[in-house]
Order: sequence, then C-alpha cells, then structure tokens
Amino acid sequence: MQPRINVALKAARAAAEYIIHSQEKLLFDKEQGQSAEQVYQAVCSGAERSIVYHLEKAYPADTITTRLQGSVQTGEEGEWVIDAIQGQHLFSRGLTGNVITMSYLVAGKVEHALVLNPHTKDEFYASKGRGAYLNNSRIRSSTARTLENVTVAAQFPATDRLVPYLSGQFAVLTEIAEQGARAVMQDSPALMLANVAAGRLDAAWGIKLQEWEMQAPLFIAKEAGCLFAGFDGSPSLEKGDVICAAPRLFKVLLPTLNKHLN
Repeated sequence: MQPRINVALKAARAAAEYIIHSQEKLLFDKEQGQSAEQVYQAVCSGAERSIVYHLEKAYPADTITTRLQGSVQTGEEGEWVIDAIQGQHLFSRGLTGNVITMSYLVAGKVEHALVLNPHTKDEFYASKGRGAYLNNSRIRSSTARTLENVTVAAQFPATDRLVPYLSGQFAVLTEIAEQGARAVMQDSPALMLANVAAGRLDAAWGIKLQEWEMQAPLFIAKEAGCLFAGFDGSPSLEKGDVICAAPRLFKVLLPTLNKHLN
C-alpha cells in the first residue's frame, strides 16, 4: 500500500467516526430548530477539518482543497481534493449511503484515490498502475456481457438539475428491464461507481455530475478494469454525463443511454 493511501485512510477513518457520532445527534439538532442544511454544513465542515489535520501534518508541501472550505493549504507538490460527505440527502435523513472521497493529483492527473463508507466501513482505494482494492482485497469489474440478470445503478432525477431527464431515465430503465436487468437508486455517485469497480454492480451512470463527484471513484474503477465514457461514447466528461460498466457490458448499455439521455 502506498504511503499517501495509508495517510488518506487514517484521515478518512477519523472523519468517518466524527460523521457517525454527529449523525446520531442529527435528529436532536433538527428538533432544536436547525435546518437539515445547517446540520449538514456543520458536520461536513467538521469532517473536513479532521481530514485536513492529518494531511497538513503528513504533507505540508501539498495543496489541500475541500468541497466546502475551498483551498485550505497551498503547496508546490500534489493536490488533495476532499469531499467529506457525498450523499447529503440521505445523510440529512439519518440514512446510510453517504461516503468520503479523496483524490491526490499530480500535474492535474489523479495518482491516488479513496472512497470510504463511514457506515459499512468499506474502503475502496487505488494507486496509479497498482490496481484497485476494497478492504485490502484486490477488486475487478464484473464479467457481465448482457443485460440479463445484471444489476445497475443510477440516481433518480429528483433535483431541479435532473428533472429535465426524467422521461429519458424512465425510458432507459424500461428498456433494460425488458432485457432482464435490475436497477438500484443511490444518492451518492461515488458509492455507485465504486461498487461497479468492486463488481458488486455491473454498471452505473450519472447525469450532470460535478468533477469532484466522480473523480475518485472513476480512477478506482479504471484501475479495476472498468470502462467509462460520456453518453456519446466520448472520453471527455466535461458535460458531467458518465456511464461506467464492465468492459463487455459497456458496449451493450452505451447505445441505450445515448438514445435516451444524450
């Protein structure tokens, strides 16, 4: 295991404990008049500080950027990009499904990545050219080649940003269901993409994702042998639309997404 992954795991585990204990107080805080957004902001900021503390101590020459606080340390070596709680809606409801994501970039390219689920303790991580791992065991994408009996994941379009894609999403789900696929809905793009890397899911897609939502899990998925692209098959993900799948299934599913969602 690479030294930066070791430090990232230590930092993420500390933040995970903080998140779990804070989420237990969530209902009380809401009863005291705080909105779910206020509670989320407070807990996420605290988790970010916990991660930054460990990274600053270990790597004072690295840049550190967090989702809420922005740049908190400027350095001349690589850059850490941190999202302490991805899956805000489920977190605010006291449910599982939120994850911590961390990426380490050198010259703008990801070298190491981590996705940690505070509730299940699942730790997905990868380093460039060294494969992908889940809880210290090597992972690979699934071997699915048709839609029959596969399990895929997507986000349900419930936000203003995604509502325009509602009919297209239903069309995709209908078409793949007719071919024997099952679908699950997840709030965190990083969690569903990491599960594709681990072979727990055969494919997943996201619509209008931000770079920080998919950066770490797609790197892990790549190291696990998955393929990913935009809905038009382009390697560019600037639009935020992405399909990630087992290699043989990728070619089967891509035309459906291109037809209904591109």
